[in-house]
Amino acid sequence: MTRHLWVLIHRYVGLYMAFFLLVAGLTGSIMAFEIQIQNWLNPPVTVVPQTSPRLDALTLRERALTWVPQGRLDTVPFTSKPDEAYTVTMVIPLDATTGKPEELLQLSLNPYTGEEMAREKVVADDFWPITRKNFIPLIIALHYRLALPGSIGIWLFGIAALLWTLDCFVGAYLTFPLHVCRRRDAVRVTPIMPRKSWWLRWKPSWLVKWRASAFRVNFDLHRAGGLWVWLMLLVLAWSSVGLNLGEQVYTPVMKALFNRPEDPISALPELPIPQLEPALGWRQAYHTGQRLMAEQATIHAFKVQDEMQLGYIPEKGVFWYAVTSDRDIADAGGGTFLVFDGTTGKLLGLSLPTGQNAGTTLHNWIFALHFALIWGFPFKIFVCLVGIVTAMLSITGVYIWFKKRRARHLSQERQTKLADGTHA
Repeated sequence: MTRHLWVLIHRYVGLYMAFFLLVAGLTGSIMAFEIQIQNWLNPPVTVVPQTSPRLDALTLRERALTWVPQGRLDTVPFTSKPDEAYTVTMVIPLDATTGKPEELLQLSLNPYTGEEMAREKVVADDFWPITRKNFIPLIIALHYRLALPGSIGIWLFGIAALLWTLDCFVGAYLTFPLHVCRRRDAVRVTPIMPRKSWWLRWKPSWLVKWRASAFRVNFDLHRAGGLWVWLMLLVLAWSSVGLNLGEQVYTPVMKALFNRPEDPISALPELPIPQLEPALGWRQAYHTGQRLMAEQATIHAFKVQDEMQLGYIPEKGVFWYAVTSDRDIADAGGGTFLVFDGTTGKLLGLSLPTGQNAGTTLHNWIFALHFALIWGFPFKIFVCLVGIVTAMLSITGVYIWFKKRRARHLSQERQTKLADGTHA
């Protein structure tokens, strides 16, 4: 393909992506500090630390079910701060007699006594009016589906993410210096000055001429800005494909290129009828998870650091047990987990964030970078800035297209007037 064709592809693909990347960039810069903003807008329920020991997580689960007997609590977190309430999310099943749909309920308990402190319904897609409660959920919904109902927003963003991934390579190629040919005539080779190295000729693509015209400044910002954070843009683009077109594109490509297996939960088939209550009791399941994790830590030579969660999946009839380990990438940890049968306690699979499979390691690094889960606060600032740069690239790209389109139209008008004058 000629360079001109790649320019056309970059131009028109960029026009399709511009609005999506503008929204994704601005919302993503906010989401880099999602937890901090959410805690500022909606501070967690607090308690006065006591000298008496806290109730264990499984006892608190039992207390939660006494406060909401019609609810189902399938995930038990093991971590919480001494001065914060123990908060869980319960499922209120569909009521067949009244037709009341399934609901989610956030319940906060005093971790020292098990008493209820607060409860609140979790309403999905309820973004109007905008309140302190739904601000972050709205930003998240805008970020990956434009807050549109159904799957149309997911598909539109997914297509934009796929085009963005491919365009990362096209855009980088277009910053490369043009190939310079030596001229020859019929008699002799035309003398030329020594040619600069390829790297020196590429150097201007990384710079911005701030004192040039507005068009040149925008062009330089668009070109250099994309190069400055090119690798991170590629990470964001490809991980966005994973979030929106995971089954359709991301998973097959990662499996083909890096032999990445499905995670142990996704690989399991669903039961014909969900098994709402496991045969294993929760305490028995907890001890089973601890035993299996200790065995796997010995076999695979990793070190368990803290317990994170125990969960049950009725649709598949299995428990999962998550911990932090020295194989984790994310600052918060919890990426190491195993799955076992909810009836027999048999181990069904283990997932380690790193060191188990190259494709899985790459996958976890990509998403840890996307969600700013590593390297603390400085990296969150970096991701926030990359979001702003992404929005800037969209704006400058549209500006460059508009100015060039306008210049072409003016040139065509002048040529038409000259032709009309000649014919006259």
